[in-house]
Amino acid sequence: MSRERLRIQCKPFGKLTPAERSGWEQLLEEGCARWAFLSLAYAEAVNATIGPVDVLLCWRNDRLVAVMPIQRVSGWIGRLGLREPVGREMSDYFGLLAYADVQVDWAALLGAAGIPCLRFSHLDETQAAHGLTGRDPRKGLRTRIHADGGDAHWAWLRTQDKKLVSDTERRERKLVAEHGPLEFEMQSARPEEDLRTLVAMKNAQYKRTGHDGGALLNPANARLLQRLLASDDPHCRPRLSVLRAGGQFVAGHFGLQCGPLLHYWFPVYDNRFAAYSPGRILYRHILSGAGREGIACIDRGEGDSMAKRDFANEEHQFFKGMIETGPRGRVLGLLQRLRWRFAV
Repeated sequence: MSRERLRIQCKPFGKLTPAERSGWEQLLEEGCARWAFLSLAYAEAVNATIGPVDVLLCWRNDRLVAVMPIQRVSGWIGRLGLREPVGREMSDYFGLLAYADVQVDWAALLGAAGIPCLRFSHLDETQAAHGLTGRDPRKGLRTRIHADGGDAHWAWLRTQDKKLVSDTERRERKLVAEHGPLEFEMQSARPEEDLRTLVAMKNAQYKRTGHDGGALLNPANARLLQRLLASDDPHCRPRLSVLRAGGQFVAGHFGLQCGPLLHYWFPVYDNRFAAYSPGRILYRHILSGAGREGIACIDRGEGDSMAKRDFANEEHQFFKGMIETGPRGRVLGLLQRLRWRFAV
């Protein structure tokens, strides 16, 4: 399909008109991508907590046919014009939210919007259909749930990996026997308290494992979760799921649901219960309750690990890249590469 000439503009999020906001929502309803990280509600929450958001708007005549939310990189290099995906390290997906027939290319998109340089990761392989590609592919994993629901999926999984299913069930029985009856909430009944617990446990995990760059160690990112917790947008619905044993918090997960897709975003467990594989037990219960919440797919985001692979039945690829337009963009790209090289 040949590229077309679209009218492209870049606007601060706070200056979007009601018609532009409505057009964005319409894209989520009718477009091919159904990702919470490209939703209006997510961009609004980022704009209020992490920092100002800009939006690339693509018009075909008077119809809004695509949007791309971005923001300035933090620090001096962002002030010089370097942009990155909305939410920075918090976003698991990036790309153009567009109707299926929209075709662009990076140079035309950014050049027309006056963006000199954009660095990105988490560009899904489906963005190639719009003409957007990257480099250095990384694997992403999903669980496409059985059409008859999570319980049917678990029964099917038993025929595929009996050892995994049996071991998970055995560990769950042991957890109950040693710590008391399980209580699972697909949506926490005390969300503010449980979110504080989840963030504290996640940060303790980062420190325990030497992950000094853990996302939630940044207070602004933790505030983003708090803001999203209040969202009632069907394209960015918070899911705070909790597993307890004998009244004790064992494991939890904070994710975002966009239509039938659940982004499995921030799972955590109390390290005291590590021997029971609480992450697996939690995932099993989320899987079981998925159908009742309209969830047909659980997306684990970028990365390939045994924990993610345990329940995955679908793979896709993410890409990263840095797009430079004009002399200013090339200078910014060089500066960014020097920062990475010397960790400035």
